Amino acid sequence: MVDNSINRRALIGGAIALGAAPAWAAASADLLDRALKAAGGRKRLARVKALNWTGLATVTAAGRTLEIQVKTRVEPFVRARSETNLLGQNAKRTLIIEPDAGYVERDGKRMPLPARQAEHERQQYGLYGYMLLALAPTRVVGNGLAAQRPNLPPVSFLMEGDYLAGADYSVADPEKDGMIAQRFILEGELRDKAIRWPQTITILQDGKPYFILDIETFSVELS
Repeated sequence: MVDNSINRRALIGGAIALGAAPAWAAASADLLDRALKAAGGRKRLARVKALNWTGLATVTAAGRTLEIQVKTRVEPFVRARSETNLLGQNAKRTLIIEPDAGYVERDGKRMPLPARQAEHERQQYGLYGYMLLALAPTRVVGNGLAAQRPNLPPVSFLMEGDYLAGADYSVADPEKDGMIAQRFILEGELRDKAIRWPQTITILQDGKPYFILDIETFSVELS
């Protein structure tokens, strides 16, 4: 079992850096094969058509903290759809990301996202495709894994034994030129159809949590 409290403290505090060699992360040439097996197996991971989850997200931005109910479906590296509403409220907002555009639906009306914001969201959802390991060229780098797919930023994964424990990733700033560096913390475990997925996903910006997703239900669609 992973001690998530130690994992989160170390990752937030910056004590664990990519390329470092903590005792629990000793890597070898077969790290990728072991990571693929731990995540569900290369063949099954390659068959993932879509990921579905529901849960509660805590978002902290501009000095405000919001709790949001989430229902999300992601077709890795293709499209995503996420329905959200503030906890305790019924009004829904739906974010739709397509290969070449993005939209927000609210009160039955669909509005296109500005190009920069759509790019930001597409890259953000791209991380979930990378986490499947078998859908993008992935290699061992030091004590971790690295991957890059055309038209997406590269990602570097932190490992805890054979499992993904976190990631360093950068996405387009949705409002202006430039990139935003993010660190992901992946904790807990859910499984469906032998695919392993974290139960809690935390995104840090400037070393502080700004998005924490606690997944309540998780399911996988296979091709």
